[in-house]
Amino acid sequence: MSVFDEPSEEPDQLRDQLRQLFRYRALLLLGLVLGMLGGAAVSLFGGSTYTATGEVVVHAISTAPFEAGGVSVDKQISMGTERQIAQSASVAAAAAKALGDSAEPAVLQRDLRVSNPPETQTLMFEYSADSPRRAAALVNAFVHAYLDYRQNAATQRIDTTVSKLSDELKPLTDQRKVLDRRIANAGGGTARATDESERSNIISEIADLQGRISSLKSLDTTPGDVVRKGDPPAFPSSPGLAVLLLAGAVAGLALGILAAWIRSVLEPRVRSVADVQDNLRAPVLGILPRRRGGEALLEVGRAGRGNRAEAYRTIAFRLVHDQRFAGRGSLLIVAPRENADAVSVAVNLAGAFAEIGNDVLLVEANLRTPELTGRLPLRPGHGRPVPGSWSDGERLAVEAGVDGRFDLLPGREVPNPARALSSPDFARLLTAPADPNENVVVVTGPLLSHADGLAVAKQAAGVVVVCDLNEVRRDDLDRVWELITGAGGHILGAVLDKGSRRRPLRGLTDSGPTQRKHGRSHTRAPLAAPVVTPQPPRAGHPPVGGTPTGVDSTSLRG
Repeated sequence: MSVFDEPSEEPDQLRDQLRQLFRYRALLLLGLVLGMLGGAAVSLFGGSTYTATGEVVVHAISTAPFEAGGVSVDKQISMGTERQIAQSASVAAAAAKALGDSAEPAVLQRDLRVSNPPETQTLMFEYSADSPRRAAALVNAFVHAYLDYRQNAATQRIDTTVSKLSDELKPLTDQRKVLDRRIANAGGGTARATDESERSNIISEIADLQGRISSLKSLDTTPGDVVRKGDPPAFPSSPGLAVLLLAGAVAGLALGILAAWIRSVLEPRVRSVADVQDNLRAPVLGILPRRRGGEALLEVGRAGRGNRAEAYRTIAFRLVHDQRFAGRGSLLIVAPRENADAVSVAVNLAGAFAEIGNDVLLVEANLRTPELTGRLPLRPGHGRPVPGSWSDGERLAVEAGVDGRFDLLPGREVPNPARALSSPDFARLLTAPADPNENVVVVTGPLLSHADGLAVAKQAAGVVVVCDLNEVRRDDLDRVWELITGAGGHILGAVLDKGSRRRPLRGLTDSGPTQRKHGRSHTRAPLAAPVVTPQPPRAGHPPVGGTPTGVDSTSLRG
């Protein structure tokens, strides 16, 4: 493969993956419906949520502004610390007490959000509740509880500092009084001058302390201003019904895709025509349309011009032009298991070969439960009965309508089917027929149920495997390939049958295998072929009816 082919394969792989997911459309639809129902349930039973908002501008409060060292008051506020205080349990307890709410502070804190817009000294309080009034009441309670907490803390700090300064002031005042008495009783001299100097220093210290106390008592302890009061919101903040339905649909679709992917990964059945080709190591010769009820077993020639009859003709022409079979010799039609109708394919391929103009012998090698004599329009043919030998038994003619007839060697119950199918008489029937131009089409029971088909596969010129399109498993096809090739047989291809009806429960999760290209394989399974008028055989050539219009000649060679 050249490098120029690789990019073109990527879209094919993507399309194939999408096809695999869309095979399980019911799972995708189920996930979508469940997601939307979940969104509707949340909207219906979850109730609406309302969010009220309050804003506070925080003021700085310093107990010693004269010790700030030249730093502005605004820079002394840590908004991160204030945000933590606003969300603290102490503030929540104060808010609950103010409202008379019996809820625990931790419960009230869950629905509170406090944020600080960048480059501001503003705290934004948001509270969510199930009603507008409760949301507004709680956000205002938290705002006022925070401001009260902050003011009480500032007042307490100031009172503590004033108390300490008053304690320092009292001994100085007492000492000044002592000095006043000593100065009043003393005469002149050095002692009086010393007492007056000491008294002057004490008075200066007392004045300083009294000034500091006055400054503290005059501080503005306003913690902040409420710039936005929490009003009852007019609309809920929770998503509406439309948003919840959309979110549920997206989530449900994602779950449906996941379920479909898991289902496709764990699916044991084939998922595409390419899967059949890969596991069987042979091309798909055709896909038979779904059978309608009441149709006869023989559809080619007698049943008119239906889609299934045209599909049988297409398969017959592909086999006629297949160099490995070339329309001559014996052909084994076999199914892996009972769910595939190999008998119908064998009968109609025999009819299609007869329609082309070939001499055909249909051999019912099902020696356990033979059934064809009761399902086909028969009349006695040129029988050559040999007692005790089934393969040399009487041949019956099958009326195929205006398109001709073919012979049938009906099956019959024998004590040992495997021995009868492995006998030299049956081998001569396949490898050395009485008429060299005669095509022998053999149908046996399911290959994986008993080994009758293996006895025929090693002697037939080619094997066609019939698979139920909705039931065939990959491991079954692998096993069929191993058995047939191990027995010395050669698989010409597979015929996929859609059957007569879908199983209703299976249809809930699966829409049947898809057709896709795989790697560089471009083999297509034609669904139908046009009606072809039989032509007389020419000397030296097998009797064929020509290549049908619309069929690729390269694909006819398998």
